[in-house]
Amino acid sequence: MDLNELRLKNPDLPLYSVTDPAFAPYGRVLPCDDAVSLSAALDETPIPDQGNCYVASDAALESLPVMDTLRRLVYGETEIQAGYCNGNGFTLNAEEYHKCSEVNYTTSGLVLLLALPEDLRGDVLRSGDVKGFYLPPRTLVEIHPRVLHFAPCRVSEAGFRCLVVLQRGTNEPLAGGVDTAAPGEEKLLWMKNKWLICHPDSPQAAKGAYVGIEGKNLTLQI
Repeated sequence: MDLNELRLKNPDLPLYSVTDPAFAPYGRVLPCDDAVSLSAALDETPIPDQGNCYVASDAALESLPVMDTLRRLVYGETEIQAGYCNGNGFTLNAEEYHKCSEVNYTTSGLVLLLALPEDLRGDVLRSGDVKGFYLPPRTLVEIHPRVLHFAPCRVSEAGFRCLVVLQRGTNEPLAGGVDTAAPGEEKLLWMKNKWLICHPDSPQAAKGAYVGIEGKNLTLQI
């Protein structure tokens, strides 16, 4: 489903392409000289029958030449991990942020539900401040640090495949555990380099994550 069709089916959700100037505060489109190899490797990763799956580190993806370019140009030659988030999700549920960039790429097309750091009012995010950005197939993007995002939304019944590149160690379990009663930002710390805020109706809330998204739990209709 293309962006125009998605807009018709989702009139209450602001939807843009990542090539639109509206994307600039959230991230940027990156050149990709290795799209054939990257697409072939990503298409070898499985899409679950239900829900989403996340693999932080995938050896086949990490061995691609494009990772050397990303390691230098996006991450300043710090260590990175390349994995994938694949699935059938279509609901906001939660938003997270990292204090490093995240690089995404898809062979299926997908929608990213994003919010800016300044959209947070203390530790509360209104779902009405979330915007959708369509990521077309074979497009490589950098999501800026602290931009709120979560698992992508599918744009067809076939589901989505999404490359996820982050600084190595991101999303590993916390040594000190989770404390949603902690003061300030610490209450959002859910995993290493992962601050999470969720909707009360979400699976993440049922697991004990910090509840701070107010308003409708957005869904993307296809």
